[in-house]
Amino acid sequence: MVNQMLELIGEMEVGERVKEALPLGTPEFVERAKEVERIARIVFRWSQMQLEIAEQAAHRRATGELTDMVRLIDVVPRPLDVILANWREAQVRLETARPGSYEALAAADDIEMLREEYQVNAGLREERSQTAS
Repeated sequence: MVNQMLELIGEMEVGERVKEALPLGTPEFVERAKEVERIARIVFRWSQMQLEIAEQAAHRRATGELTDMVRLIDVVPRPLDVILANWREAQVRLETARPGSYEALAAADDIEMLREEYQVNAGLREERSQTAS
């Protein structure tokens, strides 16, 4: 998870450096700006997930449930099928919730987070298979 986050931040930095050399308003600039924004959104969501992991771990440590020295770098990304199952469940929650309700907003947030988690994990899996061949 940490390496993936650092890779995304590195991609964002490269995109920013390329973007700053392009003339404003050109199709290349707009395309690069969209790509940097997409990566930044994923980094933001992953930061939220890491905060959630940190808060859950702090609670588990306070209750004595977590006593070993698990580090963030030890956390393995979830399998794609698990992400997809959670995504489907969030979609059902959104479809059955009253529009504008807390439940609908929470489901929509979950869908966005799961979509981005899936994109990152699927992209990393594809990168690994390309470098392995």
